[in-house]
Amino acid sequence: MGKMDAALRLVKHRLGNPPSWRRPAGFETLARIILEQQVSLRSAESTFLKLQHLLAGPLTAEGIVSLSSVQTRACGVSRQKHRYLHQLADDVFQGRFQLHRLAETPDQQALCQLTARLGIGRWSAEVYLMSALDRPDILPFGDLGLLKGLEELDGGQYESFEAVVERAKQWRPYRSTATRLVWALYLDNRGLLNPMAASSVT
Repeated sequence: MGKMDAALRLVKHRLGNPPSWRRPAGFETLARIILEQQVSLRSAESTFLKLQHLLAGPLTAEGIVSLSSVQTRACGVSRQKHRYLHQLADDVFQGRFQLHRLAETPDQQALCQLTARLGIGRWSAEVYLMSALDRPDILPFGDLGLLKGLEELDGGQYESFEAVVERAKQWRPYRSTATRLVWALYLDNRGLLNPMAASSVT
């Protein structure tokens, strides 16, 4: 990937290996990704921590199923996201969706299984595959940080995310690492990248 993209090679030379942004695989991470949809990460984190406090521990399928919309609303969860979380929790709790088996499932199959769940679109599914399952060739479709970071990398504008997908073809089969480098550039340009968070990514 570095030999094929001189611009990214310069980013890696300047910033080092990108942070891994790894998260543990499982229900809690997928629930947190749902909370992060279309809101700031700070807002999503606040809601996530309030839910943990309400459940007196990690978010589990059994725990989320037990919560009413009034309870989750008090934590900052919208009615729509309550439906998403409750349905996902019920699917996992009842065994209709065996989330733990995704670790052994090929990318496209895993993507299809995730997006078949209510409220989990392509972006959410791809972020889960990339951050929780450490899949090496994932490009989170529609990710604003990736789009803006790539515009800053290339010094131009992309009219659609399809153009980003086309640009990223040369990164295969390491689009996850390339995406992390672009995210790191985006954050560094805003003074938000913590160098101590960087870890070795191959």
